Amino acid sequence: MKVGYITVVGKPNAGKSTLVNKLVGYKVAITTPKPQTTRYNIKGIITSDTSQMIFIDTPGVHIPKHKLGEYMMKSVENALKDIDVVLYLVDSTKSKIDIASENIMNNLKGTNAKVILCITKIDKIAKEKIFKIIEEYNNYFESIGGKFLEIIPISTYKEDGLKDLVTSIEKYLKDGEIIYSEDDITDLTMREMLEEIIREKALNNLDEEIPHGINVEIESFKESVNENGKNIIKVDANIICNKMSHKSIIIGKDGIMLKKIISETVKEASKLFEARIKINAWVKVRENWQKNENYFKNVKNRT
Repeated sequence: MKVGYITVVGKPNAGKSTLVNKLVGYKVAITTPKPQTTRYNIKGIITSDTSQMIFIDTPGVHIPKHKLGEYMMKSVENALKDIDVVLYLVDSTKSKIDIASENIMNNLKGTNAKVILCITKIDKIAKEKIFKIIEEYNNYFESIGGKFLEIIPISTYKEDGLKDLVTSIEKYLKDGEIIYSEDDITDLTMREMLEEIIREKALNNLDEEIPHGINVEIESFKESVNENGKNIIKVDANIICNKMSHKSIIIGKDGIMLKKIISETVKEASKLFEARIKINAWVKVRENWQKNENYFKNVKNRT
């Protein structure tokens, strides 16, 4: 049995969470078009007859602007320790080698893991451009003493190249006993997954200036079974924001926006958990919470 950890790295919006979800076959990480959606390392687990692959989805590499950002980048650094394979994802539609790209490759050069370069979103560009991107990244990595063992163009949307990717990863894993149960698909608890789903719906529904100042905390999570044998989950949740002006926007006129966020959350989570879900939500203001590590212990504890 081949077993190992695979860390997925790249700049914001390179398609890391989307790829992990597709490979696992289950939504273990939230996805939005907005950068820095992923805030901490999330594991997606695939167990087959021949291997157990533990994918670590990491935050997009960026220059931190506050304590939260620093912890996010610390989680990426930690995810490169004691692992077997690194998937470095490069968005083919935004493939210019900039300072962030150089920093990623310089960090990868020093790891003992096998490094695979994945050119993502290839369904959105001409084939000729793919070869140019591969050449540019390969030349740069070799110029600093690195080596990509595999270079695989993929399209998660069209599922192009994914089987080749999994086959390539498996080659570099070690023989061993499985680490997680065969039924496990993530290390997240249901509570943590629900917090992330609420945040995803807020990110997708709110204006650009607001989402990254949002955090979600579930104060109460109670499971029960009704007389018909239906699973019931009752939740009390706080949506945290930076400013009083943001609070009114999150709530919306007559509470319409907050109701929309929670309604979308309930719809998705009910299917995901196969349960009837009731969420009581409040919006609370904590100015500059991103600069106070006491406010994001869930991020800190998962680095």
